[in-house]
Amino acid sequence: MLNVSSANRSMGTDDSQRRQAALERVHELITSSEQRAARAWRNYHLLQGLTIGLAAITPCLIVLAKESPNSWLLNWLQLFFPAVAAICAGLSHIFHWREDAVRYTSLAEAIRSQLWRFSARAGEFNLALSDDVALDRLVIAVDELNLKTVAQWSAAQMAETIAPAKAMSPPVVHG
Repeated sequence: MLNVSSANRSMGTDDSQRRQAALERVHELITSSEQRAARAWRNYHLLQGLTIGLAAITPCLIVLAKESPNSWLLNWLQLFFPAVAAICAGLSHIFHWREDAVRYTSLAEAIRSQLWRFSARAGEFNLALSDDVALDRLVIAVDELNLKTVAQWSAAQMAETIAPAKAMSPPVVHG
């Protein structure tokens, strides 16, 4: 991980090395966010496509099984396809790939926006600031965006584990 402290700066780390390390970390975060988003979108679309396709084939299998009542394969398939479709729909819900894809896409774009502002020396990175201060602001802004995304993910995970527990607990009667 990137460790940029005032002690490190005074120990001979020059500004160009510091800048390079910070920009490498920013690009690394953008790349990893884009990769995670792409993987999540792929998983989400695959399961949604399977759910829809398997559910759409089911009525056809039912009709075919009625026309061929002695076909054990068609009788079995008319039960198997909707079961697999239900499993795909459940997995899509459990793993939250759509939400992950949106979160990681948003993170990559937000970091890219901060990098653009820094490169153009606009907004909170304006030309009135020294390069050192502008770099500090970039690192802090990107880190805050990353930590905010982790906190959102964490809150979603906790809400998911707490909600079923609350639903299972008996109601509290005051009085």
